[in-house]
Amino acid sequence: MKNPGRLSEVIDIRRTTLTHDGYGQPIADSTTDVQVWAEVIHPGSAAESVKASQIYPERSVTFVIRHPNPTGDASATTFNESDVVIYDGVEHNIIGIAPIGRRDGLTIYCKRRGTHDV
Repeated sequence: MKNPGRLSEVIDIRRTTLTHDGYGQPIADSTTDVQVWAEVIHPGSAAESVKASQIYPERSVTFVIRHPNPTGDASATTFNESDVVIYDGVEHNIIGIAPIGRRDGLTIYCKRRGTHDV
């Protein structure tokens, strides 16, 4: 990572494990929170989306973190788009993850939960 001093904010990455009840409906079995240091990149301005002829604000934010598995260990932590990032008490849906270099870091693209799932 070129400038690790920029990783100045703590974020939580939450993974929820689902199981199925007797009727086959998914229910939350357990949640796992992993705390990591991140660089938070806010967009220049907020965007808007139109859903059902109504305008909703979109708040996107990008997080840059160290790679959680720099050695390629099979039992190490991994992240995916079904996880949730919690930053400053607000939940963000992950819309994309891009690697930086060769297992140097990850760029996590998010949108604030509730602003685009309406």
